[in-house]
Amino acid sequence: MKLCAVASVLLAAAVVSGASSPGLSTSRRALQELHLPALVSNTGRSEVVGQGVPKHPLLHQPRTRNPPSAEGKRKRTPVVDAGAGAGADETLSTGITRSFIQQTAVDNVVIVTWANNHYRDFARFWISRLRLLGLENFMVGAMDKELHTYMGDLGVPTWHMGSQDIDKAAVKNDFGWGSSNFHKMGRDKIRLIRDFTKSGVDVLISDIDVAWLRDPIPFFLRYPKADILVSTDMLRSETNINPDAQGPNMVDGEGLEFHMCHAPSNIGIMWFRSTAGSQQLTEEWVTRIEKDDKIWDQNAFNDLKGLDGGCQYQPDGSGLGSGYGGKVLIGVLPVSQFSNGHTFYVQRTHTQHALAPYAVHNTFQYGGTGGKRHRMREANAWLGDEEIGYFDHPGGFMSYTPHIPANVPLAQFVERSHPAARDDTFPPIQTTSEAIVVAHNSIVSYQLRQMKQALAVAASLGRMLIMPPVLCGLDRVWFPHFGRFPGSHFALPFVCPLDHVVNMDRMDASKFREYTFLTHPELPEEIRSSVAVVQVEGAGTFGEVPFPADVRQCYLGPGTGVHSSGGEAEGCGWLGLSEDPSVVKRRARVSKDQMAPGDLSAALAGVRSSKVLHFDSMVPLLVHNPGHKGWERTYPLQQLVPDVWCCAEQGPSHYTI
Repeated sequence: MKLCAVASVLLAAAVVSGASSPGLSTSRRALQELHLPALVSNTGRSEVVGQGVPKHPLLHQPRTRNPPSAEGKRKRTPVVDAGAGAGADETLSTGITRSFIQQTAVDNVVIVTWANNHYRDFARFWISRLRLLGLENFMVGAMDKELHTYMGDLGVPTWHMGSQDIDKAAVKNDFGWGSSNFHKMGRDKIRLIRDFTKSGVDVLISDIDVAWLRDPIPFFLRYPKADILVSTDMLRSETNINPDAQGPNMVDGEGLEFHMCHAPSNIGIMWFRSTAGSQQLTEEWVTRIEKDDKIWDQNAFNDLKGLDGGCQYQPDGSGLGSGYGGKVLIGVLPVSQFSNGHTFYVQRTHTQHALAPYAVHNTFQYGGTGGKRHRMREANAWLGDEEIGYFDHPGGFMSYTPHIPANVPLAQFVERSHPAARDDTFPPIQTTSEAIVVAHNSIVSYQLRQMKQALAVAASLGRMLIMPPVLCGLDRVWFPHFGRFPGSHFALPFVCPLDHVVNMDRMDASKFREYTFLTHPELPEEIRSSVAVVQVEGAGTFGEVPFPADVRQCYLGPGTGVHSSGGEAEGCGWLGLSEDPSVVKRRARVSKDQMAPGDLSAALAGVRSSKVLHFDSMVPLLVHNPGHKGWERTYPLQQLVPDVWCCAEQGPSHYTI
């Protein structure tokens, strides 16, 4: 019962530690084109980047714009006089000037994030995603000199915002959720928001771990009366909860969520129009968090939102509601398209509703920074790997088809799916010895044993392992539950993120690749087109079966090459490559007499030159099976770190391999 008592605290921690798009070929072409943009600094001047600045292929993109709207092509906002007493060159509290913000804005809109050098690759990724969308009106506030220099080298509008409270040594590090420095960083963020609402431009505030998949500005502009639009931690989409009211205001099925106070707002994605109401709210927001250093910045916003009878919806059916005592109009961004880490990676809500997502904020996840990075790689959304040699491995790569035990009935998971089961249909699981938990652990541990064996095989062949997808019977939550996160709408079993079953904090991410690696947007064609399929004798004869055919493995929508409607065959990772007739697959077969560590390489000599080897199974090589002889001694060299399933009332359950 103690777990239940701290559920809300754990959930808060989890959340923080957390149109068709062009296909893969289009993305690759865009990424191959290099461009050196103007280097813009916080001086009101533009300078041409010279030859001394290193090229960054993912960042120096041609700034091609989106097609002009009905109102005409977007234009940069001219630098204007901000008025007497508040000149255009006024330096605001975070060290930025009004003129710099206005110079960067396009059509009076600017997109801003902030980071320190610890999140250097996240900053590069964030910029890359926006540039692929043809956007250039973004800025990055640098909390340390190292990131400020790096952003300047990349031609990114930046300024050294530093931190008012964090010392110079600590400001470069990972702040750690819930730590004193984490809360101090939050105060820097809210001061930043206040500064931008005072600048005279409309601003999109984005956390650095948000993946931008579509240009969101046209969506925001549909709500000209809104002072604030904000993302949410809701776990189901309610845009159609009252279709008669909001329906006429929806465009292509896109609208706002109802119940603006039904779930906490998440301040990782916020749109502010530069209105008197926005300025008043952000000013009080700063005042509140500076008066009490125990107040979390996000909780302070949620308190202000509902102040003095707020949270009242407008009768016009726009989806907007009054907040902050009636001083502002607030809209809740749809979780199906401005997704959190659960609605995107676990539920795949955008696919359920056949909607293309605009963004995913990497919340509701496990494994810290590494877990966030890996999730985005699994969704083919992460960019920047080309620069770190992610595709360079002298021995090539290896993948395999995973299996689950045939003797575990999946119907016990299915009956806990939405909509068959409501949140109150089943009680929270009491102990880890309950049949449903034993069944879940059985299928996951079976897959982890294959993963461990595959790591050993890949090492013996001098190859890099491409992790498989993982089938989970139960969701993972930070408190006792009945099988799914309460409030969520999705089916069990499901393909879960790797951080649900593997401890990403303790894994070396340089030693493996994500299961969608073969459709990574930056993957060189020479790797993708050099494939051999390895048939392992005995596959399918040890009581194993493939994943259920009705369980979707791929993330759909922008970045995957597959439309979000889900009508097409799945095309991510090995699934896409195996069905691609343009890629000729060489063939090899391994008999039971060739499976020992010393014999396997020789058996595959004929396909050794292939960049990718795909095994149809690892099961014949597992413990107690004929092909396992000799592999046991290689296991200590493998660094697979299983995690836990959470949670029953009794506590978590540990996976065994």
